[in-house]
Amino acid sequence: MQVLDKKGIHLPEHDLWLDPHHARPVAWVSHAHADHMKKHSRVFATPATAAMMHARGAVKSKFHHLEWREEVPWNRARVSFYPAGHVLGSAQMLVESNGVRLLYSGDFKLRDSLSAEKIEVPSADIVVMETTFGLPRYRFPDSNTVLAQIGAWCREVLDRGAIPAIFCYSLGKGQEVLAGLAGCDFPIFLHAKHGQISQIYASHGIEFPDFEVHQSGDDIDGVLLCASQCKRSKWWHELTSRRRVETAYVSGWALGAHPARFGCDAAFALSDHAGYEDLIEYVRLSGARKVWTTHGFCEEFAADLRALGLEAAPLRAAKLAPPPAQLCLF
Repeated sequence: MQVLDKKGIHLPEHDLWLDPHHARPVAWVSHAHADHMKKHSRVFATPATAAMMHARGAVKSKFHHLEWREEVPWNRARVSFYPAGHVLGSAQMLVESNGVRLLYSGDFKLRDSLSAEKIEVPSADIVVMETTFGLPRYRFPDSNTVLAQIGAWCREVLDRGAIPAIFCYSLGKGQEVLAGLAGCDFPIFLHAKHGQISQIYASHGIEFPDFEVHQSGDDIDGVLLCASQCKRSKWWHELTSRRRVETAYVSGWALGAHPARFGCDAAFALSDHAGYEDLIEYVRLSGARKVWTTHGFCEEFAADLRALGLEAAPLRAAKLAPPPAQLCLF
């Protein structure tokens, strides 16, 4: 089964585009983050992903909703979606043709989530996987521990008479932090974009503590969840001119980094991607012996897989590299 990296994953013999970076007549989309979704004419996606794509501007796309494990015949192949654990509705894509099973991971994580489906890794012969954190130093701490630390930091900042502002992505990270603040004894305010996506999550059955969507000019007597780009907005400057605000950056990239790197007072390593050990485990769970890597540290991670006895290479190299010895450690 030929697989090409053509600004998106392309399977030419089946005319299949998985997460293409440019608008296509037909696209299969794993989730609604901006680097994976475009305004395609026709989109195959999960119901939650379709709702979030529509909310984020894909209003003219015609959506075909796929439920988990539902098989769709497509140009001499069958395509099905499996939960990826990245954000709500995020999907891995399994393509089956002539007895060969190819699994495209999209963004994924193995750790349990408060706001996304638990990942389910199907068996495959070939894996095309994203390796954003594909170096051994990326071993993330327990998510529940990090969320508890975020809640404790918010309480400390409020006790100092300041507003705790948590910088987190409006789709996925914001909802995980929001769910993690359940049981805290302070009000929660969301930026409008965070509020819009959180309401979609709630409509798909995700439970959150009470929150209020912040209106520009209004005061805040609790914690604020917003994106770091908000620091450039007029309402942020007005808020910080009236009140003292302490900021925290929440991202996998915060692992081992000083908060000053992000221009913040605190930083918390909460990731919605797989860390290094989980990337290895993902390959083991799939049973694949051939692996294409994409994004992040794809060259380094492919080399580590070859050391484990697998055929692996960055997809952009377009040629699978054999392992140094025919010994597989899985």
